[in-house]
Amino acid sequence: MRTLAMVVAPVLAGASYLLLIPWDLRNRPEHPGELIETTPVRTWAVIVFVLVLLVLGAWLGRAGVPPWQAVPLVAGVPSALLLASYLTHHAPDANPWPLAWVCFTLLMAGAALLAAFAGRVSAR
Repeated sequence: MRTLAMVVAPVLAGASYLLLIPWDLRNRPEHPGELIETTPVRTWAVIVFVLVLLVLGAWLGRAGVPPWQAVPLVAGVPSALLLASYLTHHAPDANPWPLAWVCFTLLMAGAALLAAFAGRVSAR
């Protein structure tokens, strides 16, 4: 069970990122010629993505994977995909992406760590 969880979790985390989060994360004008911009990221997609990461972290914790090992398994692939997205879409003005990548990676890692701890505790 533990080996299966360690193989499947990164695949599911990466697949959920690819399915739920758009590749190009830059803001866009709501209508052509408008100054007001909107994000391509949908709230429901972020909520589902977070729930998937939490479930995967808890599953790894219940499977006996130490929480510090669950972090790269759950957050590693989405973090790498997010970095690739940021690096392939350059901002025309100030570039907030490096800071955003660090913040979102820490959030994903923290969620995976907490979920893995919770899964480990509930397995006892």
